[in-house]
Amino acid sequence: MGIFNSKSARTRQEGGKTIIAQGCRISGELADLKGTLHVDGFIEGTVSTEFDISVGETGVVNGLIKAENIVVSGILEGKVTCKSIDILSTGKVMGEVICGALMIEAGGKFIGESRELTDGAMIVSLAEAERLSDSRVAKLVDANIDEAPEDFQNKKASGSK
Repeated sequence: MGIFNSKSARTRQEGGKTIIAQGCRISGELADLKGTLHVDGFIEGTVSTEFDISVGETGVVNGLIKAENIVVSGILEGKVTCKSIDILSTGKVMGEVICGALMIEAGGKFIGESRELTDGAMIVSLAEAERLSDSRVAKLVDANIDEAPEDFQNKKASGSK
């Protein structure tokens, strides 16, 4: 089997690749894409697709992102949900990432929080995720810290985080 006869070839590809070129700025929502998205420019807002996203070395994406797989060579900042994310040597991801697989190449940077996307988990819409996130913060603020796990209380008493 040669490299051109790979079983892992994408059969879901409906349309062509959408390219946001260097120097192009988009603010708002990108949804219902019919193929992969490549960003060399700037996107601020919501990107929701069932296909892959790649962020080139000059690309910047800031906002809520939901995709199948993501490859980052540029900058990605915000809340991200995907099956896998690869941060390449020139890539930088800042924010909250929920994914099945996270790979960081030497030189790549990840600043934020990551959680595993489990098989039984359901990826909710980005608006719903934002609403759930806000309600969790409200619950934590209203919670009584004395009911926290014992190891957390010990850390709090000793002054460590």
